[in-house]
Order: sequence, then C-alpha cells, then structure tokens
Amino acid sequence: MTSKDQTILQTFAELFCKTQFKDVPPEVVHKAKMLTIDLIGVSIAGLKMDFPRMMIDYLSSLRGTEDATLFGFKEKVPAIHAALGNGVTAHALDMDDGYRFGGVHAGVAVIPAALAYAEVQKADGKAFLLAMILGYDIVNRISKAMNPSHLTRGFHTTGTLGVLGAAAACGVLAGLTKEQMTSAMGIAGLQGAGLLQILVEGAMVKPLHPGKAAMAGVMSVDLAKRGANGPITMLEGEKGLFKAMADEVNTEALFEGLGTHFYLADQYIKLHAACRHIHPAADGVLAVMKEKQLAFADIESVDVATYPVAVSFCGATAMPDTAEGAKFSIAYSVAMAAYYGDVGEDRYVQAVVANPEIQGLASRITSRLDDGWAKVYPSQRGASMVIKSKAGAVHKVDVPLAKGEPENPASDEDIIAKFRHNAEGQDQKLVEEILSLLLSFEKHSVSELTALMVRLHP
Repeated sequence: MTSKDQTILQTFAELFCKTQFKDVPPEVVHKAKMLTIDLIGVSIAGLKMDFPRMMIDYLSSLRGTEDATLFGFKEKVPAIHAALGNGVTAHALDMDDGYRFGGVHAGVAVIPAALAYAEVQKADGKAFLLAMILGYDIVNRISKAMNPSHLTRGFHTTGTLGVLGAAAACGVLAGLTKEQMTSAMGIAGLQGAGLLQILVEGAMVKPLHPGKAAMAGVMSVDLAKRGANGPITMLEGEKGLFKAMADEVNTEALFEGLGTHFYLADQYIKLHAACRHIHPAADGVLAVMKEKQLAFADIESVDVATYPVAVSFCGATAMPDTAEGAKFSIAYSVAMAAYYGDVGEDRYVQAVVANPEIQGLASRITSRLDDGWAKVYPSQRGASMVIKSKAGAVHKVDVPLAKGEPENPASDEDIIAKFRHNAEGQDQKLVEEILSLLLSFEKHSVSELTALMVRLHP
C-alpha cells in the first residue's frame, strides 16, 4: 500500500519535496495553465453572486496582515482569509473543474490556497504551477481510493480531501522538508470537513467547503513551519480518515505511476453551470433538439435513466425554489437547457427558477436509476434520454461522458470562450490582460497576476 516503511502521507511528502518543474511534462503544465484560466474565470463570475459577496464583506471587515489578494477587494488581507474568500467565490457557480473517478473538485481548494501562499512567498508562475499540479495529485489519488463509499456516506469530497491538496501545494511553495510536509498534510487532514446535507437544504453555503479547505491548507503549512507535528498516519491510522469516513477504501493503485503520471491531466472541464451529474442529460437533450430541430414548445416529456450518484444528488422530484437548488436538479436544469439552449451561469437566477414555462416542462421530466449505467460508473458517467414530442415522435439518445472529460475534451478555445463569457461585465482590456498573462504564466510572477485581479469589480 505504501512505500516500504513509510506511511501514505510520508510517501507523498517525499515526492512533493523532490519534484521540480522540469520533471513535469509540457502537456501537463499546459493543462495546469488552462485549469487556472478556467478557475479564475468562474471566480470572476462568482463575484456577482450573493454568498461570495457576503463572504467578501465579512472578510474585508476584519483586520490583519496585508499578505494576499481577496478577489473583489482592493486592499490585501491575511493569506488565510484570501484563500477562504477566493475558494468560496470560485465554487459559487458550481462550474469549476473536477475528477470523475474521485467525485471531487481539487482545483477550487488547491488554486486559491496556492495563489494566496505564492503571493506571500513572492513566487513565480513556475513555482505556482508545480505546487498546483502536485496538490491535485494527492486529492485525486486519495479521492479515487475512497469513493464512491465516501460520497455515499454523505461526505463532500472537495471539503474533506481538498485540505490535503491545499496543504501540499502551500508546502511545496514554502519549501518544507519531508517531515514538515508530512506534518502539514496531517494537520490539514484533521480539519477536512464537508457534509452533503447542503444538497437537501442550504445549497447557498456549499462553497464554504472548498473555502475552508483552502484556508486549512495555508494554516497547516504555517503551523508545520513553526514546529507543529501532525499525525503521520492521518489517512490509514486506526482512528484516521479512511476508517472514519468510508466503508470501503481501495488503495491498491494509490501510487501507480506516482511521479510520472500526474492526475491533473485527467481533470474535466465544466461547460454547464450545474452539478456535473446533470451534464450528460443536458448534453443529450440539447443534441436531440439541434439534430431534430425541436423547439422547447415541441417537447412533451423527457425520461432520464442514469447512474445512482446522479439520482441521489440531483434526482429529487420536488421543484427547486432557489437558484442554488436548481443547480442540483436534473429535471429543472434539463428543462432550462431546452428553454434557453444552454446552461450558462447567467441562467441560475431567481427569475428563471420561478419561470412557469420551465417549471411546467420540469414537472414532466423524470430521472431514474439504470443498471447499465450503474455498472460502468465511474469509468462512464452517462445517461440515456427518451424525449417525447407533442406530435408523438420519440427520440432516444445515450451520452456516456459529458463534454469536457479527457475522452471528450473541451478545447483550449472552449475554455477561453468560457473564460471570456464568465468575465462579461468587467473591463474588456483587463480581462484580456489577465488571459494573456495566464497563457504564459510560467514567464510571470504571481504578483503580476494579483495586481491585475485587484482591479476587478464585484
């Protein structure tokens, strides 16, 4: 399970302390830059949403060292506050990148933590990208080992395991020793939290999970630097995370390709502003409508057959009454996709949720478990749709993987177009400056990026 005579965290710490930027393949570096562009874009759009604005208002009212940039606020704040606030802002749209084999969004914990810590360290883009890549690696590997059991138990993996990636990334930037890195991740693991009750009620505050994970990563590294010792068997120990938070953990492939295959390469991009489990159904309905020239008014009903996690997360029959709740409703999001022809971030507002036409079709959309999709999950996270028209025609479509997965990838052009759309309303020249810098981030400093980010308006 681990390298000889080492715990899991010690094995990861050894890799993190010796890996250099030159050890990472160019295609992985490029993807890291594209994922950073993607997360910055969804963060810019997230600044317009209610809960991020509440968090920025709260954090900006506090006092402390002026270390790092809180998006949407002109003055610098303590690094732990920047990590918390930016993590919240980045997850507000539910449009950030993820990893289907782990049911996790590593970037929304890792990137805000790494940006805040890199700004304190006056690090360059190369150092940030390396830290980010290694942070993703531990989150995705551990989440793959723990899921689907961890999710089924009711834990939000992004919050519970995002702490490990945030701590790893900040530890790399801090130049920790192997012993300090192990302690930092152990301290972070103690703080991992996130309960999926927010899918039933209180979805507005779901972004607290990655925000707190990012914050814990920053704090854990600073404590380890000061000599604090965290549990080195935090994961596999008798009272560790594995036994506490999962009924089944598969660690057989945990270190397969460690140091040569970077799991960031397997990350998906979201092209719809909704829970990922909705995307196959939305893709399928939009494809049929385009191919068959169906209008919204032509659709009588839609039956969605999909895998168990999609139904448990997003298959509720009750109509959502909030924009946040609509992001976790297959019925409502598919109806909205049919109505507008897209599932963009600007669709999830209260006026749209209350639209009686969308509600009408949503009430005629059903979602159910399908044994076939259950058997191939998570290699495929698919859905089968049966779309009946009011004229009596029946259209069927299968979507094994939503657009944006590595096997069905979003192009660089797709990601850049999404970035520009999410940044609408900001100064166009500023948006292009941020984009240009991120496309060649390895040639710039993190401070150059944050100097641009501070000019954004909420």
